[in-house]
Amino acid sequence: MALWRGSAYAGFLALAVGCVFLLEPQLPGSALRSLWSSLQLGPAPAPPGAGSPEGRLAAAWDALIVRPARRWRRVAVGVNACVDVVLSGVKLLRALGLSPGNGKDHSELRSRNDLEEAFVHFMGKGAAAERFFSDKETFHDIAQIASEFPEAQHYVGGNAALIGQKFAANSDLKVVTSLSDIPTGVPVHLELASMTNKELMSNIMHQVFPAVTSLGLNEQELLFLSQSASGPHSSLSSWNGVPDVGVVSDILFWILKEHGKSESRASDLSRIHFHTLAYHILATVDGHWANQLAAVAAGARVAGTQACATETIDTRRVSLKAPHEFMTSRLEAGSRVVLNPSEPVVAWHREGVSFHFTPVLVCKDPVRTVGLGDAISAEGLFYSEVHPHL
Repeated sequence: MALWRGSAYAGFLALAVGCVFLLEPQLPGSALRSLWSSLQLGPAPAPPGAGSPEGRLAAAWDALIVRPARRWRRVAVGVNACVDVVLSGVKLLRALGLSPGNGKDHSELRSRNDLEEAFVHFMGKGAAAERFFSDKETFHDIAQIASEFPEAQHYVGGNAALIGQKFAANSDLKVVTSLSDIPTGVPVHLELASMTNKELMSNIMHQVFPAVTSLGLNEQELLFLSQSASGPHSSLSSWNGVPDVGVVSDILFWILKEHGKSESRASDLSRIHFHTLAYHILATVDGHWANQLAAVAAGARVAGTQACATETIDTRRVSLKAPHEFMTSRLEAGSRVVLNPSEPVVAWHREGVSFHFTPVLVCKDPVRTVGLGDAISAEGLFYSEVHPHL
């Protein structure tokens, strides 16, 4: 998708890779609380209120989040769109005649049993997942049963459509079908999705990354990206609980140094918005973006409000799960940071790359998590300012 700012062009393209089917945002509250607890994301929160860590953090965000001096005015979105069918995964398995057993990851789903094993595997990790379903008839049967389930809800889905919705109230919209439809020099945002094909990911890194300006991704996509190119920490098979901030920072730095914008490389990539359950990081090549402190805070704030279905942060319904302290790098002599809820955005620099970190106020009983990553990236873009020399 692309954005125009008056006569100056600016834009982003949301690209979804994979087939979204397995969605589980509406488990009963008791099940979600048990799942959240099993992740061991941190100590129990203090009682809610203005003086609690959650209250102080929310108030600090409100003071930090300011609109950029130059705002987006025209937005062009890609054609990626679908219908998200939202229902209880446990109830769907029962409707399919399946009983949860042992979990197992599958790079590709071919049967109902594959679906059941993948669901159990990722639910146990508290992680979202997207997998391609290769058997067309079985997929349509499952999709029909899910869509006709009495408690099923239907929402607009797809990265481009969801990000476009965010900008619809503030910008003119235009549909584009490919990168070739976007004029040269227009900033482009690429929103990754879960995938399991290393060759495809490698091709995206080498052929698509140089053509985009901004990138959005979560912890699974980040680690798989590094694994596909033998990048830093690629020996990790998976994350254990909350992703280590230093490890994430190392991989983000590597992406921008190996594939990002520089005087010696024909690449436009200069910004990465990383989002995981407990915290977010914005990494930018110096000199190309402004207002990123507000942007990362805005993305984290919308994660709490959308998941809880509230207009503003309700400190009674969220908790602080980010690490109390962390290292900014695991490969170099990084700094040790102690989190202060009253100053929730932490910034550091590394060889021409700036990092902005902020924790997330995690919803205790989430109402809707479908499209949350897209909402986060859209909010971050909305509050970002790209320098005109791009």
